[in-house]
Amino acid sequence: MGASITVDDSHWPLLISRFHGVPTDADHTEYLARGEAYLLRGERYVSIVDMGELALLTAAQRQQQAEWLKAHQELIRERLIGCALIVTSPFIRLVQSAIFHVIPMPTSYIVIRDMAEGVKWTTARLAEAGFEEAAERIRRDFSAQPMRRPR
Repeated sequence: MGASITVDDSHWPLLISRFHGVPTDADHTEYLARGEAYLLRGERYVSIVDMGELALLTAAQRQQQAEWLKAHQELIRERLIGCALIVTSPFIRLVQSAIFHVIPMPTSYIVIRDMAEGVKWTTARLAEAGFEEAAERIRRDFSAQPMRRPR
């Protein structure tokens, strides 16, 4: 995947995706394919999607995202325990809200401003779903490192 989207599963069952700038269509398509692969693993997990450095998805990418959500609703409902969306731009928040208005997010989610909130919220979802050990490990992992976005 290109530098505009990074995916980190090193804290599994927490998946962290970070968007930087404007992703190419190829990067966005690869990101969605990778998202499908995580759903098909058959494991339950939580996700943090960091759009704090996202410039904007193109109209075609927004359409592709809406179609992907619609096509994967059942898998998302079954596997994704919750998703924290880091959004700092009011415009991107509006665009994301519009997408979820057309295709509602099939799992619980929250729109937040930073990684610390995302870790707190997702680990609470994990603990509620019976993944207490993983939630505690993730809390320890993140308490030992700064919560800033990588540059």
